[in-house]
Amino acid sequence: MKGTLSSCVNYCRKAGAVAWNKANKPALFTGMAILAAAAMPAHAEDLFANGKTTINDTFGSGSTVVWILYILEIIAAVFTYVKTKNLAMFGGIAAVMVFINVAFGIIPS
Repeated sequence: MKGTLSSCVNYCRKAGAVAWNKANKPALFTGMAILAAAAMPAHAEDLFANGKTTINDTFGSGSTVVWILYILEIIAAVFTYVKTKNLAMFGGIAAVMVFINVAFGIIPS
């Protein structure tokens, strides 16, 4: 057991050559050929196109999810203020509002 780690580090190139010699080369080359093959593009109709308005109403700007996030942030700010007596905890409300408005502005509708 003594010196086994140092011998592995000293002969790392030899260890790679031994592993390459022990590899199942036909299976390795077959796997590489499958991975290198071009992917066939799939042309299909968008099944969720009709649900886009529902998704925007649920998750878009001014939606129920955004309102729930605001309420949860206010509750979390009040809880952390009660525990820490630090008024800076209410700054998280503004940060969440700015983040949500910027994030939903970037996400295409």
